[in-house]
Amino acid sequence: MFTEEIAKFVAEMSYDQLPAAAINAGKMAILDCLGATLAGCEETSGKIISEYVKGAGRPEAGVIGEGFRTSIDQAAWVNGTKAHALDYDDYFVPNHSTPYHPTAAILPAVLAVAEKYHLSGEDVLLAYITGFEVAARIAMVCAKQQYDLGWHTTSTLGSIGAAAAIAKMLELDEDKIRIALGISASLCGGLRKNFGTMTKPLHAGNAARNGVVATVLAHSGFTADGSILDGPSGFCEVLGGRAGHEVVQMNQRVGTEFYIVSPGIAFKPYPSCAYSHWAISAALDLKREAGIDPNDIIQIECRTSSGLPRVLIHSHPKTGLEGKFSLEFCVAIALIDGEVSLKQFSDEKVRDPAVQELMKKIRYVHPPEMGSGLVDLGGEVVARLQNGNAYSRKVDVAKGNPKNPLSWEELTNKYRDCVRLSLSAENMNTSLNLILHLESISDIAELMDIFTFSSAQP
Repeated sequence: MFTEEIAKFVAEMSYDQLPAAAINAGKMAILDCLGATLAGCEETSGKIISEYVKGAGRPEAGVIGEGFRTSIDQAAWVNGTKAHALDYDDYFVPNHSTPYHPTAAILPAVLAVAEKYHLSGEDVLLAYITGFEVAARIAMVCAKQQYDLGWHTTSTLGSIGAAAAIAKMLELDEDKIRIALGISASLCGGLRKNFGTMTKPLHAGNAARNGVVATVLAHSGFTADGSILDGPSGFCEVLGGRAGHEVVQMNQRVGTEFYIVSPGIAFKPYPSCAYSHWAISAALDLKREAGIDPNDIIQIECRTSSGLPRVLIHSHPKTGLEGKFSLEFCVAIALIDGEVSLKQFSDEKVRDPAVQELMKKIRYVHPPEMGSGLVDLGGEVVARLQNGNAYSRKVDVAKGNPKNPLSWEELTNKYRDCVRLSLSAENMNTSLNLILHLESISDIAELMDIFTFSSAQP
């Protein structure tokens, strides 16, 4: 059965089995997530949740950007929420399915537990990649169905992925791994209707905490159903509508390939929903190449899949958070400012009269040939001007997607931009070097002390 196969995969996975490409992708994901988390500390959601846990719990692991420690479940919760606060963290697109955010849900749990037990960089990489692979395999089965039903898969899949990762770190046997999966499946949740609010990043934090709680309880002898992924009333059927026999038939290759390598993990060049990135790139290209003056535009067509408005749900955003889920806003700021960065997603920018005026001229067009799917996240932006000229730019695959990836240099530049206001130049460079050579760190606290401000910065 599927749950049994997953538990066996977790129990038997070792660092020596990880291919170099998986380790490299894992390091990239850790670098990207830690940068996005530190930048997310300045968001209101991060400040509120940090204040909520301050002074609570045993001092087992650090809260990123805050200079205090709390229990491992609370640290995972806060750091997971911060990791997703800007919607700038990585995403994964299962084949013929819909994306979710794996690292913001899994890594904060891994780092909290590793910090408590003084585990190594190898331990962190092994646990993170194991959790990633478990969530990815389940995503191949039922992510699209869950997403279509309104679940936020970052939370549902992330809870189980985080539990698998922590189970690997705590060296649980197969039976207890199955129990940890069973507990985490009952803890998971999160609704897409909350996109564009502070509750969306809370889903990632909840997933990270769920993974810690479920695995610690399983380790202590707590009970749950040991075949939670299978059959009637199981995770895959209830949340995704997949019957048990379908799950088994679709998963004969558990553990035989690494999904972090292929189809691969995606890293965001822009701090907005991934579904907006193709349009941002197209609009920026039009701005650069055609020198379009926004005042000359009479209409903009965004020609894309008819499924896109189901995700980019805020055609008339009122806040910076809603702007992250508005194709109209993202295209407008690209054409007006010629850049799309952290500073653009503010309430003030959304209310800017020039932005509001241009958004009114932007509309969706859904050519039949572009279908209703959400796989490669592409489309075409057409700008029509007052003088009768029209300019268009088509982007088939968004930048950052594994089919159009960010390089190490581009990812490093993004990281530096995320942490430049929080870390000294010395700590920025030291942290970069530590992550690049993560397998050589004997105690993850050497890295985490920099991000949690546990030691004085030079």
